[in-house]
Amino acid sequence: MPDIRSNQRRAVLRSVSLVFAGSVAGCMNLVGDDPDASNAEGAADQTPGNGGATGTTPPPPDGEPPYMHPASGTTDYGVSLDDSPVMGSDDAPIDMYYWSDYLCPFCSDFSLKIHPKINRNFVVDGSLRIVFLQLPNIGPNSLPAALLSKCVWQQVADGDPNRFWKWHHSIFEQQGEENSGWADIDKLLTITENAGFDTDPLKKCIRNRQDSIKEDIQAEIDAANQANITGTPAFVFVNPTTENTQRITGTQPYDVFKRTIQSIKDV
Repeated sequence: MPDIRSNQRRAVLRSVSLVFAGSVAGCMNLVGDDPDASNAEGAADQTPGNGGATGTTPPPPDGEPPYMHPASGTTDYGVSLDDSPVMGSDDAPIDMYYWSDYLCPFCSDFSLKIHPKINRNFVVDGSLRIVFLQLPNIGPNSLPAALLSKCVWQQVADGDPNRFWKWHHSIFEQQGEENSGWADIDKLLTITENAGFDTDPLKKCIRNRQDSIKEDIQAEIDAANQANITGTPAFVFVNPTTENTQRITGTQPYDVFKRTIQSIKDV
């Protein structure tokens, strides 16, 4: 069933009007616009404030529906939701488009420290819907990680979509040092297997569907370009009723996300 709000949202295309700049704690785009491109360099020179964070995977919160679920239709930025993980109610008044790279240390900081707070305070109560998008921009292992992400979602979307959150969180928990080789595809598959996934179907998915998945990822890169996003993590918030939009670039303190969500919701 198509996303009935997608047409209503199209008016905000290319209209991200308010930008939080601040001190950007993010990984700059070193790969470029081609998902087949690679760059042996690691993340930008900045390092996250607390290094690679570790912790336990948070359980799905109480008080859903829904938490993670498949969706269809097209986002404001022309990206199909058919193969994108979605978190939160489709009736939420605010959408958050979230671009990440699994090799980006700042994305790890956001995932482990900030995202769980956003879930508890805005996703559970139905205020926020999050769309997970890929922006592989760090180096040669970024694209395989993005491909694996899409295949993991395909494996769990219809049966147990909340497992994607466990996988997503596990990858960031076990993120290694820059240029250490921690994210080559074999190591990523080992992390995935340890998180309870059957990796044989995932290998088959990557082998057989990588061309179509690359097209999906390229569409998400194009969407980032339209929003003037060049690094990760990056976030565009949309109120489809008022067509008000705001952007956060990089991992910022939780209070920045809280103020942004509340302000765009209240406009």
